[in-house]
Amino acid sequence: MERPDTLENDEMEELLVKVMDNADVIKSLMGAIDKLKSAGILDLMTGLVNDYLPTDVDFLGKFFSSKEFTVSLMKTLNVLISVMGAMGSEKNSDMIKGLMFNMENITDNVHDAVENPKKYSPLKLKNLMGDEDIMLSFSVMMAFMKGMGQIMHRIGP
Repeated sequence: MERPDTLENDEMEELLVKVMDNADVIKSLMGAIDKLKSAGILDLMTGLVNDYLPTDVDFLGKFFSSKEFTVSLMKTLNVLISVMGAMGSEKNSDMIKGLMFNMENITDNVHDAVENPKKYSPLKLKNLMGDEDIMLSFSVMMAFMKGMGQIMHRIGP
């Protein structure tokens, strides 16, 4: 006599066929999970879930159906869609990747400037205008501000 919670032979065979048909996908997923585990990310995620997610089902239901969660989710999705749109253009993608991969250097320079501010006389500023990197950054900032102004005129305050 067969237990009602077990699969029948036909169902088991069908499941095994599906597993075999998708073996490459399952192997890829397992590889990704192994990489997450070896990098410690899986342990970090497990720790966060265990330490910070409540086990109270009522709380979770209220949280996930709350207005705050919905608004936050929509804002996050809007940002992700914007980033995906920006990444769709090869020029945008290259620029974003270049900035992101070098963000630590930029951040270090900004922190250094905050911790050790320099005084710039008008003559020093004039001399800096001859620096190729400064002029490129200045041109980029001006182009960025012009583009932002055009966008703000279109969408309003």
